Amino acid sequence: MEKLCGFVAPSGMKAYFFTGDRYIRYDVEADGADEGYPLAIADQWPGLFEADIDAALPWSDGSVFFFRGDQCLAYDIENGVVLDGPRPIAEMWPGLFDLGIDAAILWGSGNAYFFSGEEYQVFDGASGKIDPEARPIAGDWPGAFPRIDTALWWPSGNPYVFAGSEYARLDPEDGSVAEGFPRPVEEDWRGLPIGPVAGDVPEPAGPAGSARSVRDFFPEFSAPLEGRVPYLYQDVKGLVTTGVGNLVDSPEEAAALPFVHAATGRPATRAEIEAEWHRIKNEPGLAKKGHLAAKAIHTLELPDAAIDELVRKRFDVNEARMSAFFPGWADWPADARLGAHSIAWTGSFFPTRWPGFTAAANAGRWEEAAAQSHLREDGNPGIAPRNRANLRLFRNAAAVVARGLDRSRIYYPAAL
Repeated sequence: MEKLCGFVAPSGMKAYFFTGDRYIRYDVEADGADEGYPLAIADQWPGLFEADIDAALPWSDGSVFFFRGDQCLAYDIENGVVLDGPRPIAEMWPGLFDLGIDAAILWGSGNAYFFSGEEYQVFDGASGKIDPEARPIAGDWPGAFPRIDTALWWPSGNPYVFAGSEYARLDPEDGSVAEGFPRPVEEDWRGLPIGPVAGDVPEPAGPAGSARSVRDFFPEFSAPLEGRVPYLYQDVKGLVTTGVGNLVDSPEEAAALPFVHAATGRPATRAEIEAEWHRIKNEPGLAKKGHLAAKAIHTLELPDAAIDELVRKRFDVNEARMSAFFPGWADWPADARLGAHSIAWTGSFFPTRWPGFTAAANAGRWEEAAAQSHLREDGNPGIAPRNRANLRLFRNAAAVVARGLDRSRIYYPAAL
């Protein structure tokens, strides 16, 4: 699921959730998105950031603070006007994470909590100041996600936190996760995840599946799992990355790519690209804060065509390796080949160090291959959605074989 940002309006009757350049209005009592949504942020919120909102924090005076990158603005949602900003976070919230935050919540106690990467800070409601000490989420929020995408205080008195495609209800007294959580967002929150705005909805694939090749479908499959980032950033391991999870392991590799200046579109020189690589690589804390932290400080970007070409080249390398490794590769169901490419995209020494999966796949035992497709999630909760996608892909492959369906077609994201 794409990065989600949400808050409950001061009235307590409506909540708002934002993703990319669109949003939905959520009816608290009816427990679902209002009809006619999603809509474009730019069309309905004058002066607000038009896309990629990181966090929203409703305040006690009825205003809402919105955060994007290292910027913040205060908004009057009743009248649809900006009250202050955008200005640097460092100016509006002295002592807060100045490169950006992932989520924020105003607790029932009057304190506010701000999350960035795997850490959080506290705003003391009594003193009106930010505690400058950043603390680990895992240490002080028992059982909560190690990284939090959005957090909101529901009118029922329950705080909720979201991470990827899951959410959890917290105890308002100690912040611990309630029994039975986390749960999938899409099962309990009608209207989430947020789809495209009206008019941009593609025709649904028919029951026969997609006739596109795995190579053509792969970028669409990967974007929700890896994101599509035009600038250099650090992944969770601190490795410099760009595009759709494309590792750029050295300044020389970065310099071989056609980066341009974000402000002007002018092609960057080799020296400028290498300097950007070193700056991103050496910036402390970026790996913990996610790719949006690098967004606030980057100066160079890859054009869309260059990202597409980068994805295709890496896909072709993986395709050649797997077609040589697996004797029956050409006869695999397309969903199975897509699943194998999904694992290979993460590295993970695939397929050479995956004997259980290899034996099952070579024998065409796709249910067994599904059980052997799990990637380790330790320290990287973002892998969880990919594991669920892979499981569906290989189970689809089993269904294709059992039901005699067309092996060349891609049935994902449907579950057969």
